[in-house]
Amino acid sequence: MKMLHILVVEDEPWIAMDLEMMIIEVVTATVVIERSAAAAKKGLDEILDFAFFGRRCDQRQDVEIANILTHKHVPFVFVSGSRQADLPFELHSAPYVAKPFVPAQIESALQVVVN
Repeated sequence: MKMLHILVVEDEPWIAMDLEMMIIEVVTATVVIERSAAAAKKGLDEILDFAFFGRRCDQRQDVEIANILTHKHVPFVFVSGSRQADLPFELHSAPYVAKPFVPAQIESALQVVVN
């Protein structure tokens, strides 16, 4: 099985760790956790297979990071405690998992890179 490189952008450490554990139960992966948008942007220069992106408070950064991921053809999912309708308008159709999430949702999101 291929070793995947997955970026998790999440400012809550315990949520990031839970997400990492769910990811490695589904796929063989190196999971990189970044807690800030600035750090996440630096991580976008690396080769990525997938990203879980915790919604930031700054909608401009949400759109910017989503656009970079899309341009690089990196599948991603927003993971947020907010409603999907609360995402910036440009991202209303973006893949989305609501917090609190369960392992089945994370596994389903990862099917794009497993198959």
